[in-house]
Amino acid sequence: MDDQLRVDHEQYTVIDSEFDDATLEERKNMVRAAYDCINNRTEAIEEREREAIRKHETGYMTDTELIRTLLRNQNEAERLLEALRELRDSRTEEIPGYSLSPQQVRADEASLELYQTSLRSELEQASQSSQQDAGTVVRIRTFADTETPTDSKDWHGGYSFSVIDGDTYVLETTRFDNRRADAVNQFEDYSNYETIQAATEFYPWAGEEKRWSEFNDYGEENLYFVNLEVDQTQLEVYLDGGTGQVYRERQELTLESLPKVDNETYANDSLNVSLTETPVNGPTKVAVTDAETKEPVTATVTVDDTEIGRTDDDGTLWILPPVDGYDLEVQSNAGSVDVTVSDD
Repeated sequence: MDDQLRVDHEQYTVIDSEFDDATLEERKNMVRAAYDCINNRTEAIEEREREAIRKHETGYMTDTELIRTLLRNQNEAERLLEALRELRDSRTEEIPGYSLSPQQVRADEASLELYQTSLRSELEQASQSSQQDAGTVVRIRTFADTETPTDSKDWHGGYSFSVIDGDTYVLETTRFDNRRADAVNQFEDYSNYETIQAATEFYPWAGEEKRWSEFNDYGEENLYFVNLEVDQTQLEVYLDGGTGQVYRERQELTLESLPKVDNETYANDSLNVSLTETPVNGPTKVAVTDAETKEPVTATVTVDDTEIGRTDDDGTLWILPPVDGYDLEVQSNAGSVDVTVSDD
């Protein structure tokens, strides 16, 4: 709310209070001042996010504080985006022969849209709920550019958020160390083909038999967007022209489509508990069956003393376990199984 009031006040101060009585030249100056204000605030959002990631990575910010910062950025970006579109669509129309650069404004819109994702919206809904569903678990990972001291102004890092939403696994990742908006563009001809070729190299599983369905060029910001939506997969990628690397990505995959890389079974006289892992510290499938009959068992699953949920009728539950090992407890009417899972 504070950010909303601040955006509204700045726009009112720069534009609304005197615009109607201003000359054409004064109106141009007001629009330029408001536009500069929006850009400055956009840069402040990114800097705030980078600083929050640095603090979290070095242990000076909790998960809750980091989420609060990301949600603040989402809300402020939404207000700034509204102000930018109002400036483009309404104010400039009142100045004959004057307009903002369509390419630059679209690039500015893209910069603000980066902070508004479905996962952040889900986080906001969960934070506003008086009783969050036991099965809603968001996993946060932050990481750092190890070549630069954490107290350096040139420090870069990144983060990933992942969540299980029904039968879908959603993963969002941002790599600030892969963002160099002012560097020489690596995609020399700025072409659809060249950028999609680069994306395919990063995601070879999206090969020739699958087609990238969308391409956007925000060349003035050295930023390129490609999208793939096929079968049970949705992939959104922002490539940075300055580094030629992936700056942001969002993957959405059905849980059952995830490849399986490991399986372990733990048992006692009453229950069998099978854990099936997926690559890159992805979700784990917990399957519980009766030790004698092999029939599915409804059981409560707890990770590190936090109840995650209950297995379905087929005796299974997908979880997002911690990446550094955890204690798992599976409890049913027939008994319980306690497991310590290492990060090996």
